[in-house]
Amino acid sequence: MKGLRIIVFVALICAALWVVFSRQDSAADMRITQTVVRPLTADTAAVVLSIDNGGGPDRLMDVASPTGTATLYNPVDAAGLPVPSGLSSLALDGAHIQLAMPSGSVDDGALIPLELTFQNAGTVSLKARMSDPAKAGAATEVGLFGAGDICIVGDGEPAPEITISVLPEGDGWAVRVSAVDFTFSKDLVGLYHVPGMGHGHLYVGGMRLGRLYTPQARIGALPKGSHEIRVTLNTNDHRAYVVDDVPVTASATIVVD
Repeated sequence: MKGLRIIVFVALICAALWVVFSRQDSAADMRITQTVVRPLTADTAAVVLSIDNGGGPDRLMDVASPTGTATLYNPVDAAGLPVPSGLSSLALDGAHIQLAMPSGSVDDGALIPLELTFQNAGTVSLKARMSDPAKAGAATEVGLFGAGDICIVGDGEPAPEITISVLPEGDGWAVRVSAVDFTFSKDLVGLYHVPGMGHGHLYVGGMRLGRLYTPQARIGALPKGSHEIRVTLNTNDHRAYVVDDVPVTASATIVVD
């Protein structure tokens, strides 16, 4: 009996060590860059960042900061934010982190500590730099879900419409966009507006995966569950197209078993 207890004890220790070290390895797979804090109001700010997930699909479950109350803002109702294998981001025009801070408590350029908790990778600690676009002279990028500008299609201008299809492709998913009265182009991105021209934004469960300069894209492996895939159309100067008071967007739902 004593020998059996020793075997069980050793097995439990090994299992605990496996969990600890596997989580450390998973955390190392999460490379987080371009972490910036953008003021929204006198006492709130948004954190945007890029995630390069070199491991398996995961979910961002929680966020915390000693500087102020931190919460995950998600325009899509989901159990945590899906983090596919590959690149994704928290952005002002999609899911992001919101910080509630005492007015004037953080100066421009200050570093704000954050802890992101992933379902599989565990906790990742980082620091985000406060950057006020009004002071830095940089324009914030906006879109459908953010407090951003829109482009209302005028009379006689091309009125874009889109539909999307999402099909399994290897360990990920292939997205195809069918557009009417719209041309995908990278040549003028960030420059002047040309009616009926621009790019798309691709989201999964509120997480922005990037811009679309062509009518197709690939999404990496996703965690199990139901996921909304959404594409919006934006002008060269990053405004969201709106036709008849409705944003030009299309979505599809997929289920990962």
